[in-house]
Amino acid sequence: MRTSEFYENLPAKCCTSCKEPLEELADCYSPTCPKCRGVTFYPLSPVNVTSSDTPEP
Repeated sequence: MRTSEFYENLPAKCCTSCKEPLEELADCYSPTCPKCRGVTFYPLSPVNVTSSDTPEP
């Protein structure tokens, strides 16, 4: 078995409260999701805005 096969076959990490899959992180995991902890998550990448979403001048 290749080393990468081992990691690819690991089960998904899930929240201990709601059992939803957790986002894959590089270095650590919290056992509960941000929603169950009451944390608001703001993505680092900008949101795609279409021309219909922008107000008229």
